[in-house]
Amino acid sequence: MLKKDNFWIGVILAVILCGLSIGAIYLCLHLLNCSINDNAKLFLFAFVPDILLLRYYAKKQYSKATKGLILILVFGFCLLLYFLNFIGGLNFSS
Repeated sequence: MLKKDNFWIGVILAVILCGLSIGAIYLCLHLLNCSINDNAKLFLFAFVPDILLLRYYAKKQYSKATKGLILILVFGFCLLLYFLNFIGGLNFSS
């Protein structure tokens, strides 16, 4: 499945990896009795597996799957920034 150059394969793999990473981070926060609002920036680490998969696909020159990964990475990163700004984790006004 990793060796197919298809846009939807890239999208599906990116969503699955990001979802698993978010779930693992949420589980760790829950086990450590930490609040999501206090440690929301830790969710930036959820994009690391997708970035590694993006590097793999870019190195293999699978351009369609790479486009799907980039789409999910940009969309997910924008959603995370919106969430961090919404809860007050980021301060854009200086």
